[in-house]
Amino acid sequence: MRWTDLKECCDYYNINYKSLCTYMQKNKISKEGALSHYYQYYKYNRFTYNHVTYDSFAACCEAYNIKSVCVRRYARKKHFLLRHAFASYLNYHNKRKMYFCGQEYITFTSCCRAFGCNASYVSAYAKRHGISREEALKFYINRIEKQEGQKINSRTFVFRDSIYHDLSDCCRNLGINVSSVYGYMWRTKKSRVEAVEYYYTKNAEEQFEWESVLYPSLSVCCTKFNVSLKAVRNRAWRKNCSAQEAFRHCLKRKKNLEMDAFYYKGDRYKDLKECCKQYGINVQSVHSYRFRNKDSDYDEAIDYIRKITKQRQFIWEDGSVYESINSFCRMKSISVSSVRDKARKKGMSLQEAAKYYIERNSYD
Repeated sequence: MRWTDLKECCDYYNINYKSLCTYMQKNKISKEGALSHYYQYYKYNRFTYNHVTYDSFAACCEAYNIKSVCVRRYARKKHFLLRHAFASYLNYHNKRKMYFCGQEYITFTSCCRAFGCNASYVSAYAKRHGISREEALKFYINRIEKQEGQKINSRTFVFRDSIYHDLSDCCRNLGINVSSVYGYMWRTKKSRVEAVEYYYTKNAEEQFEWESVLYPSLSVCCTKFNVSLKAVRNRAWRKNCSAQEAFRHCLKRKKNLEMDAFYYKGDRYKDLKECCKQYGINVQSVHSYRFRNKDSDYDEAIDYIRKITKQRQFIWEDGSVYESINSFCRMKSISVSSVRDKARKKGMSLQEAAKYYIERNSYD
C-alpha cells in the first residue's frame, strides 16, 4: 500500500508519529525499518479480552475502569497469565461494588464517604454486632442525623447554586480529582464544599491560554498538541520564562521533527549529523550532553558543545587554528604535559611554552 506521507501511514496503523521520528533519528534507520519495528511492537502488545481486541493491555484496563498496575501486580503475585489475572481481578472488582438506597457505588468505602461516615467504624460495628455492613451504615447515618438534626441525603450535593447527584458527580463535572478533595478534607478538617471550592479556585488559576483559546490547564493544552508537559515545565524553569514561551519553543521543535528535517537557529539540515559537520563539532558529544541532561533539547546541546569546542581551540602564532592544545602537540611531536607544566611554572602562555619545546627539538 502506498501513502502520500509518513504521518498518514502512522495514523492508519495507530502509531505515534513523533515517537517514530525520534526513533529514526536516534538509530539512523530508514522509514520502512522504523515502521516495521513499531508495527511489530504494537501487534505484539495488543490485548484481546471477551472477543474484543484493544491496542494494549492498559487500554483494556481503562475500558473496564481498572488500574493496569494492580492487575500486573496481582499476576506476578499469583503467577498467573495476564489474561487469567485480568479475568480474576475483574471478577473481584465487580464484587466490590455496593448498592445502597437504590444507588451503585464503586466500593463500600466510597459509599460510606458519600454519607460522611468512616468506613472502618462501620465495618467494625457490623463485625461486633454480627450484622451486615448495610445495616451498620444505616445505624451510623441515623446517629449522625440525630446529632445534626437534619436528614442526610447522599444523592444531592450543592456547589455554587448548582445541584449535583453527589460529590463524585460534582468533581467529575468540574474536572476535579475526587480523591484529592477527600485528601484535602482529611488534612485540613474542612467541609466538602470548602474542599471543592479550594480545588475549583486552584484550577481556575492554572488555566492556560494559547492562540486565544483558554484551556483548563497547561497539561490539557500539551495533550491536545502532543507536546511533553515535563519538557515545557523544565524549559520554563531553566530559562526563567513564561509557560507560553516554553510551550511555543517545544511546539516548534515538535513541528520541526515532523517535517523530517533538522533545524538549528532557523537553518534547515538533512539531519543532526549534517548540522554538526557544518559547525565542526562531534555529533556523539551532542548525544552525550542530552543523555547527561535529560531535559535539554538539541539547540541547547549544540550551543554548549560549540561553546566548549571554541574554548578548547588552540591558535598558533601563524594564525592556524587547532582543535585543542593536545592535537597541536601531537602534530608537532612534543609532550603536552611538558608544555602545560612549563607554562604554569614560568607564568607564560601555552603558545610560548610550545614554541620553546619546538625550538629545543629542532636543536636536537
